Amino acid sequence: MDRIVGVAASLLVVALLIIGAAVVKWYVWDFAIGQAGQSDRSMLFWGLPVLFIGLSPIGGLVALVALARKAFSKS
Repeated sequence: MDRIVGVAASLLVVALLIIGAAVVKWYVWDFAIGQAGQSDRSMLFWGLPVLFIGLSPIGGLVALVALARKAFSKS
């Protein structure tokens, strides 16, 4: 049972890392870099919720990595 939990947590870590990295890349590339030459840069502010939504899964990875390590160390 511990091995199944470890594998599931590891797969979820990979999925959340991909989602979080893609959203953070989207904010940085499209909002921050893409609007560098424009006079109206208000999307930097309005895009912050998108950035925080992308950082949330990355923050949750810490707990999942600890869970996966604990599950794999038991088996």
